[in-house]
Formats: sequence, C-alpha cells, structure tokens
Amino acid sequence: MSRAAVALALLIPAMAAWPQAESQSEAQPETQTAFDPDAFFSSPGTEPGVLGDVASPARPAGLVFSGEASADILYTIVEPFDAAARTAGYTGATSLRLDALGGKPDEAKVEASVVVGLLDGDGSTMFLELRKLYLSIYSRAVDLSAGRMIINYGRGTVFSPVDLFSTVDVSDLRLGRTGTDALRAQLPLGSFSGLDLVATLGKPSGDGIAGGRIFGNAAGWDFGLSAFGAGLADGYGDLVAGLDFKGDLELGLSAEALARLPFSAWVPDATEAVYSLMLGADYSIGGQWFFDLEYLANLRSGSAQAVGDFRAAHNLFGSVSWKPDELTALDLRCIAAPAEGAVRVTFSLSRSVASGASVAGYLMYQGGDVTGVSLGTRLSVAY
Repeated sequence: MSRAAVALALLIPAMAAWPQAESQSEAQPETQTAFDPDAFFSSPGTEPGVLGDVASPARPAGLVFSGEASADILYTIVEPFDAAARTAGYTGATSLRLDALGGKPDEAKVEASVVVGLLDGDGSTMFLELRKLYLSIYSRAVDLSAGRMIINYGRGTVFSPVDLFSTVDVSDLRLGRTGTDALRAQLPLGSFSGLDLVATLGKPSGDGIAGGRIFGNAAGWDFGLSAFGAGLADGYGDLVAGLDFKGDLELGLSAEALARLPFSAWVPDATEAVYSLMLGADYSIGGQWFFDLEYLANLRSGSAQAVGDFRAAHNLFGSVSWKPDELTALDLRCIAAPAEGAVRVTFSLSRSVASGASVAGYLMYQGGDVTGVSLGTRLSVAY
C-alpha cells in the first residue's frame, strides 16, 4: 500500500502545477501574487474573499481559535444484578478542546483540534488526543489536503460500512468520529460531482488503505461509488468496493453496500468474502421531534470479519430526540446486536443555562459480556 501512497503523492503535485502554470501564462504580470505568510498567519481581518470576479463574504484570514471545556462526574455500577461480582465507584473527567482554523479563504487553510484531559478514579491520569491537524491548498483543478483529518463517507449516523477511515465513538454523547493520517486529493468533475482520492500515511503496507470515490447527485439523490485497496501493496490484502446514497422523500432514506474481497498473491478468494448492507431512515415532526433508525447486516462467506467496529450479523440503531425549545434537548438512543445479547442504551437531558454554557444529565446502560449502569452529569462551556 506504500506504493499507492507514493504514486498518489507524485501525481498530486503534477495535477496542482498544471492549472497554476496555465493561469500564470494568461495572467498579466501586475495581477500575479505570491504566497504571503504574514497574511496567512495574521490576526483575523474583515476584508471579504473574492472568488472569480464576484466578491463574497468568507472566513477571515489568519488564525481563529475556538473550543470547549467540560467536566463530568460519573457513578458506575458494574454487574448490578450480581451481588457477588458487583462493584461501584465514582469517576471524574475534565477536558479542554482547542480548535484552530487559519489561512486565506478560497486559497489554503490549516485546521487543528486537540483535546487535553484529566481522568480521576482510583488515581489521576492525564491524556492528550490530537483529533485533527492538516493543511489544505485549493486550485481550480484539485484540492489537496495532508495530515490528520476526519474523512467521513458514510450516510449513517452510527452504521457506515463504507467509512474505512473513520469510526464512531459510541461512548461519546455526541457520537464523535476519529481522524486518520492521510493524503487526499479532491477533483471536481462537474457542479455536483467529483473524484476523491485518499491514501493513508504512516502505516505499514499491511495496514495501509488507498483508492478513490466518485460522488455526485442524480434526480435529487446524493450517491457515491468507492473502491479501495487495504494492504494490497504486496498482493495480500483486501479489495473493498462500496456504494452509498441518500435522499429525502418526506422521509429521509439512506443506504450503503460494501463488499470486501480478500486477495492472496493477487488472487481473489471468494470463499472469504464479506458483504455488508446498511439501511437507514430519519424523520422530523414540527422541528421538535427527530427520529433516526438504522439496520446493518453482515454476511460472511467464511471466517473473515466484516469491516468496521460493528461485526455482528445483525445490528440495530435507533434514536428519538425531543427539543421543546431552543435551550432544552432530550435524547434517547439504543445500539444493539440482538443475537449476541449486546446492547447499549443512552438517555440524556441537556439545558443551555448561559451563552455557550450547558448542563446535562445522562444515564448509560450496557449489556453483554459485561453489564454496567452509569449515571453522570456534565457541565460544558464553549468559547
């Protein structure tokens, strides 16, 4: 897979240089501009960006910082229905997330997000998580990005078999996604379609992923076709091909289909193929009630596992949210693999108490190999 990454790395500068050379040959000397580091890293300004000959409001140049701080207190009971194995205890978690966004609109940007936190239980543990850190350069023919970024192809809220680069943290109240170190090139093929090429960075050939996805819109439906090689640099890996689409017919509908075909010395092995299918539907009533339902099925020809974190034959996700006003939200969601007896239920109630500040209470239940019940509260402040 390292060969694919190197090939993509060599191809991208050539594609980027071609439109730049053409535009510079046609431009007058006085209109040519060079990269301006002072403008790129300067304080935020107020001048609008310009796209073509039409002035348009845009993100200000320079670095803009934002983020959120939160503090959780959690009481957890493990094996609450078994007196002999039951344990309980308090846990505290304090975290600070800092986001940074900078650059010149419509030309280039740098984006970063880092989380630092402290866990208090039997002892204190400090953690540091780099969620995003990548650079992007835009041109008429191709947009280039490199670094740690969140690449989300999936149509589902939780179940997304076509998401080879990002997973959902089901323990997170907001179902946040993980980032991936990658090299990415996005080429427009029309007003509503394009080609997205991605190769992971910093992984051995057996774990690397490289390939592409064509996306577009037809008859009001968004769709994507993808094909990626996972660890295929030496001929021993998987060819992963997927299809995804989403549309709105009063009821929002989404679907994803993925086929994983193992290779051995460049010879496909259909006896170990794995097929995944996700069907989803979402609906809202009066801007207050929101419903989301997803089903994921995995069909295995042999012993190979399905792609992603949800590998059971049948998986279900459902959520109901009620927002009676702009300050209050009540959410109930459930993720289950019925045949395995695994289930995770989360109930939360949040209320905005000041500008950028909110208080939430939540209850979590997990059943399966280990059963646990957690009751927590969270105070968060955005800035």
